[in-house]
Amino acid sequence: MGNCENLVFVILAAGMGKRLGGENQKTVKKILGKPILKYLLETVKKFNPFKIIVVVGFKKEEIFKELKEENVEYVEQKELKGTGDAVLCSENILRDFNGDIVVLNGDTPFISEKTIKNLIRIHRENGNTCSFLTAILDNPMGLGRVLRNDKGNVIGIVEELNANEEQKLIKEVNAGVYIFNSKELFPALKKIKPDPIKNEYYLTDLIKIFYLENKKISTYTTDDPDETIGINTPSDLKKAKEFLKKGGIKKWIVA
Repeated sequence: MGNCENLVFVILAAGMGKRLGGENQKTVKKILGKPILKYLLETVKKFNPFKIIVVVGFKKEEIFKELKEENVEYVEQKELKGTGDAVLCSENILRDFNGDIVVLNGDTPFISEKTIKNLIRIHRENGNTCSFLTAILDNPMGLGRVLRNDKGNVIGIVEELNANEEQKLIKEVNAGVYIFNSKELFPALKKIKPDPIKNEYYLTDLIKIFYLENKKISTYTTDDPDETIGINTPSDLKKAKEFLKKGGIKKWIVA
């Protein structure tokens, strides 16, 4: 794939990962001998983007050590104030960039090249401000639900912590992969208000902001929900190992 001058990837890897013990940076925990972050990075590098930016914070030195051979740039989130604030930290080095910004979570390692390509294609064909990946899960507990109006249009994402009983029944969830028009992203990030419960700035709030501003938003739903596994707990780590052993492994063997 040629150099994508109009594509940047921002990988969020600043959080503490309390449910995985909180002693190490969770994105460098190893699954079958390879750090979580490396799985994702291998996929991202296939796009040969203009830049790959990793947002670091908690135990950042552990990430620097694991990625010392990689051609990435870093920005630091000095206070862990949520995903919206984490993306905003990249504004300075992307101020003059005019293109699309793909945002990924460093703890969601198995998103496929095919899925990212499909999301980019939908985003660009529709001339969207924002597009994001969704998955349909039988057990969506703990994940943000995708809200739609009676025409099926996306109107927002509600985090489980803030969802009412009816919203909790929704099986379509946000998979945490987004693509934004760079010129519209940063002004919108500054409109996010801190969440009343956690006092964090949620990136997911952008969906409602863009909807209310009549901006174009699309979703793409993965046909393989397993690729959206996020590593937050010891049981997620186990699930990830099973995913790799079940067939995902062939794709991740490095020659």
